[in-house]
Amino acid sequence: MDWFTGILEALLSQPLLFFFLLFIYSVLVAIILPIPIEIALVFAIGDIPFLIGVAITIGLGKTVGAMGIFYLGLKVEDNIRRWSSKYKWIDNFVKAMIKFVDKTGYWGFFILLSIPFMLDTVPIYIYSLFNEEGRLMSRNYFLFTNFVAGIVRSVLFLILWNVGIHLV
Repeated sequence: MDWFTGILEALLSQPLLFFFLLFIYSVLVAIILPIPIEIALVFAIGDIPFLIGVAITIGLGKTVGAMGIFYLGLKVEDNIRRWSSKYKWIDNFVKAMIKFVDKTGYWGFFILLSIPFMLDTVPIYIYSLFNEEGRLMSRNYFLFTNFVAGIVRSVLFLILWNVGIHLV
């Protein structure tokens, strides 16, 4: 992580590069990186306009990454169900995950993604892969929920930071 924070810090004087790198990093965090995104918010503390830009960039990057995972979920879900039906315990797990996504819906997805330091990849994959062919969650609301949760997560992190809870 130190290498990435060093790069971000070096790019503070070049906002376009900073935001471009932050956007790419946010996309990767949503897709494959099991790393919380909050480290980028530390650079924006005390500068409200910059902070708003960082929060929106994080939200947009995570949304673009989530869009890719959403479409991946639509493509592989049938294969997962077909494969899981061969093994009882895996079939039970898949059915439990579909039920979880159905019961918790957008609110569950929103809450999980709004928790500071939650790994984004896990909830995004769960809600994408077990979405019953896109019937439980539509693409647009899925992406909107992801974007808003990214903004709310940034705000919650800053509230924690301002009350003296420095988790980074």
